[in-house]
Amino acid sequence: MSALGLHQLIPPSLLAGRWIAVLVCYLDDSGKDPQNPITTLAGYIARDTGWEAFETDVEKWFDHYKVNTLHAKDLDDTHGEFKGWPVLKKQAFVSRVCQVRAPHLMMGMSMSALKGTYKVRAAESGRKRTITPYTFCMNVIVDWLMRDIRIGGVTNTEGVALVLECGHENNAEAQETFYGIRKQHQLEHLLHSISFISKGSCRAIQLADLLAFYSRREAVAMEKAKRLGRAEPMEPMMRIIAENLPHRGFVATDFGPDVEGLASPILAPRLPLFHRPPPRGRPR
Repeated sequence: MSALGLHQLIPPSLLAGRWIAVLVCYLDDSGKDPQNPITTLAGYIARDTGWEAFETDVEKWFDHYKVNTLHAKDLDDTHGEFKGWPVLKKQAFVSRVCQVRAPHLMMGMSMSALKGTYKVRAAESGRKRTITPYTFCMNVIVDWLMRDIRIGGVTNTEGVALVLECGHENNAEAQETFYGIRKQHQLEHLLHSISFISKGSCRAIQLADLLAFYSRREAVAMEKAKRLGRAEPMEPMMRIIAENLPHRGFVATDFGPDVEGLASPILAPRLPLFHRPPPRGRPR
């Protein structure tokens, strides 16, 4: 069964051909998942026509593997539609999906934040209100969209629209912050809109979910390796996802004007392992 597709879910006025569309997916930062110390927001950027072409071209592989909805956690756990799948079949399916991206998408992005440290630094700041790690990660991605050398040129001329997964309890805060940034910096002509759709509704958001799930796992492994003072090899599935398309990834392990984080050497091959985060690294 085919998914509806991004163009059938978002009003045409928000996905005009001249705009750049962003697909971002998240994993829990609500405190309901205490075992996972990191929040990750991740996804891809492309023109709206690129998303339409990707969703059309990738459908044959969903049909071939008889997959209705790609839930990354189900895939990893071998549950649901993926029950009984051997590792090589899962990797082959993901490889096929990711190969379809290359002609149509511009770049993948994954921003992570260490939740416990963020909460401590937020309390130390003495501010009455501090945005959640989820919205913090969104702010950093917006900053990348406007500044990254690979995509900043088009986003600063044609603008960008954000599409996030619906259902998160902090979506209202993210939406308010998005429009607040737009107004404060007079970016109405560039930060066009923010919309929310369900994971099962289109392949674009499912692709973002795939990157978010595995890049958060990579972030957790990197943060642990740093604490233990050892190297941690990237797992095979993340290597497959990172192939054939530029990706930018960052793990914020502390917050303030003079702190460091972790840049994945594979997700961001042109960056050193340790570098300073962007100015918005301080909770607010």
